[in-house]
Amino acid sequence: MKKLIMIFMLCVYTGITFGQKAETKVTIEITSIKPDSIWVADYGEVFFAKPGKDNRYVLNFKHDKPLKVRMGFDKPEKRSMTLYLEQGDQLNIVTDFDKNSSFSGKGAENTRVFHECTRVHASAYEKKGKEIGDKILSPADAIKTYYELGQLKLNTLEANRQKVSATFYNDCYISFSCEKLGLPILLPRYYVTPEKKFSECIPDSYWDLEKDIRIDDQFTTNPDYVGFMTNVFPIFLSNREKFKLGTLDKTLSPEAEVKFKIALVEKIYPEKLKRAALFGIVNSAVGSTKELSLIRPLMDDFIAKYATEGQAKELRANYLKVDKLSAGKTPPPFILKDLNGKDVTLKDFAGKVIYMDFWASWCSPCRYEMKNGSPKLHAKFKDNKDVVFLYVSLDSKMDAWKKAIADDKIEGIHVLSQANSGVDSPVGKAFNIQGIPRYVIIGRDGKIFDIDAPRPSQDITQTKINEALNAKR
Repeated sequence: MKKLIMIFMLCVYTGITFGQKAETKVTIEITSIKPDSIWVADYGEVFFAKPGKDNRYVLNFKHDKPLKVRMGFDKPEKRSMTLYLEQGDQLNIVTDFDKNSSFSGKGAENTRVFHECTRVHASAYEKKGKEIGDKILSPADAIKTYYELGQLKLNTLEANRQKVSATFYNDCYISFSCEKLGLPILLPRYYVTPEKKFSECIPDSYWDLEKDIRIDDQFTTNPDYVGFMTNVFPIFLSNREKFKLGTLDKTLSPEAEVKFKIALVEKIYPEKLKRAALFGIVNSAVGSTKELSLIRPLMDDFIAKYATEGQAKELRANYLKVDKLSAGKTPPPFILKDLNGKDVTLKDFAGKVIYMDFWASWCSPCRYEMKNGSPKLHAKFKDNKDVVFLYVSLDSKMDAWKKAIADDKIEGIHVLSQANSGVDSPVGKAFNIQGIPRYVIIGRDGKIFDIDAPRPSQDITQTKINEALNAKR
């Protein structure tokens, strides 16, 4: 870790349609750059908008609570910005999606302050990165650095408290507080090496982070708070409890770790927050585990104790979806076109091991693996005709797919399952692909061997493929 650790959120988008009689309206005029369209997303949902005859974008929303909307474009270069909208806002924006933006109309002051909070934080983050350079911060210094950077948004918000609505202030205060604590809580794991235990990476100051955390049902209307209390704070609770028990360096299985966190949440969280957090923890475990049978008791227990009818239905549906893709099951059939327009199916490779790579031209981690991991992995099996490398692109545009293959000189069999947006493609849905890159190994028997295989750059990948080659049919 030679520089400030950066966390990049890879957003995965699916389509959304808004009613015509919207209660909030945003009009956008883009200066200096004229993209063909912009994408607009709120908490993972997206739609694409094109400019009108006056070269302005008009966006209409229906929502019954404050809405954070991220929007931007990827060509001719990547730019984005985030808005904060209250019901009934009539916001006008003139922006270059970079350094110059002006806001007018109802909701303008909220958006202006939100934009300022983001700008101040980004500028300070960049400045601190240059200041640190290649210096390796100690865990204590790193936690202090990120905590103080996170506090800048809160300071800017407080300085503008009289200019914004009470709803905006309270909502952003909760969100910014969660954001401030996120990386400091997760950070010690980045320092663990074969030579350095986890317990040696946690400074005494780490435990002081808890003083800024409020456990309260009244904040469950804020999705950032619920997300933090579901995905981040249970990690802190787990670390704290293991510290008390003297077991920080003991490794639990993924299922045992989930069970451990559930017990802590049940003990500490109030009722409403408990139900929301446990649902998120269990649902995530169902979607990510490779031993689904080990998660079933936790799911059944949650449903019996806490689940609403809707949560129970969603969990069971998710479980069945994941179960259909577990090891030993037949993978979803498909027929896709390769680069030459020829039909390709999994049956074409009967008796061979297939390493499937789900990717897209816009996915930086995917492209990194292809350029740096795939060539080395291919070399290890260059003389083995029983191993097939099948690349399934989830691009929405065929030209972008073909250009990426040519630019990166990616060897293998290439097919396209064209996406409506993000990873929303027929084959992506069939394989329950919610984020990329994603890798799947199909055995010689045509059955799923590993639905969430390691990346090409990982040493264990060669071992996994060899295990599939040697498995009994």
